[in-house]
Amino acid sequence: MQTAKRRQWREKRGNAMQQMHSGVLDEKPLKERWSREGKTEAKRKKLKPLEENFLAEQKELGLVLSVHRRSCQVRLQSGKEIKVFYLAKSVEEAKQFPAVGDIALIGNENFIIGLEPRKSVLTRPGPRTRENQELVQAANIDQVAIVMSLENPPFNFGFADRFLLTANFNNLPFILILNKCDLMETIPSEIQEFIELTDNTILTSAESGKGIDELKEKLQGKVSVFSGQSGVGKSSLINKLVPNALLNTSEVRKKDGKGRHTTVASSYLDLPVGGAVIDTPGIRALGLMNLSPDELARCFPGFFESDVFDCKFKDCKHQSEPDCAVLKRMAEELISKARYKSYLRILGSLL
Repeated sequence: MQTAKRRQWREKRGNAMQQMHSGVLDEKPLKERWSREGKTEAKRKKLKPLEENFLAEQKELGLVLSVHRRSCQVRLQSGKEIKVFYLAKSVEEAKQFPAVGDIALIGNENFIIGLEPRKSVLTRPGPRTRENQELVQAANIDQVAIVMSLENPPFNFGFADRFLLTANFNNLPFILILNKCDLMETIPSEIQEFIELTDNTILTSAESGKGIDELKEKLQGKVSVFSGQSGVGKSSLINKLVPNALLNTSEVRKKDGKGRHTTVASSYLDLPVGGAVIDTPGIRALGLMNLSPDELARCFPGFFESDVFDCKFKDCKHQSEPDCAVLKRMAEELISKARYKSYLRILGSLL
C-alpha cells in the first residue's frame, strides 16, 4: 500500500520546463509541487502564498548570488542577503529559471515573481534527457575569463574555443588566464596561435603569486564569468582574488592527468577591488545550440584572414571540399592541427 502511494506521488511530479512549454503550469510554488516537503496540509498552507498577496506590488529588487533547488540566495538593495523561493508563475511568465547574476523581483513571503531583462548570458545544454534545453549558467556579465593551464592538465582547445565562440556571439571581451605558467619555459606554437585571438592573456601562478596584480586590474569594476577545466587552479586563483572565498582546491589525478571538480554550482563573489566574479563549475559543454554547422564553418575564430570567408563553395565545412581555404592554410601550417581538430569536434556536436 505504501509503495503504491509513493508510486502515485512520483507520477504527479512533473518536469517544470516541459509543463511550462505545454501551457499547463499552475501557480503553485515549486516546493509544494515537486517535493515531499509540501505533502502535508500544514506545510502546504505555509508554503503557498496568499492569492491576494501574490499579485501585489513588488517589495524589492534582489541580485541573485547563488541558485539552489527550489530556492535562491539574493542580496537586496539594502545589502541584506535573504533566501527566496521560485514560484511556478514566475517561471511561466519569464520563460526561464533564475540564474546567478539575475536581478529578481521579490514579492511578498519572499517569492520571486519575475526577472529583470538580461543584458547578456552564458548558457550550457541541459542534462542528457533534455539536451535541447538551454540552461543559463550566468547572467548580466561584462566579460568572460577562462582559466587554462599549459600542462597538468594540458591545454584543452575544445573547451577554450567554445568559450571564445560564446564570448564573440555575445560581444563580450574574452580573457585567457594561463595558470601554472611556472611549469613550462616556453608556450607551444599552437597555444600561441590561440592567444592571438583573445582580447587579453594573463600568465599567472597561484602558487607564486605571479600575474595576480595584473589579473585584479583586468577584473576591477566588471562582472566576469570565471570558468575553467577542473584541475587548472581556478579555485586557487579565486582564493587569491577574494580572500574570504575559501574555495576548496584539489590536485590533478596522477592516473589520467585530469582534475577533480571542486566547484559544484555557480556563485557570485564580490572583489575587494570592485566588481565581481561569477565562479562557474568546470563544465564540459557550453551552449552553442543556436549556432548552425554552416555558421560555425563561416565564423570559427582564426580560420580566415580579416574574418572574410574565402572558400570556393559557400557551404564548405572544411572537411574534404575542393579549394577549401582552411585546409590550404592548415597545409601551410598557418592553422594548427590542434585547433582544426577542435573545430571538427564542435562541428560534430552540431550535426
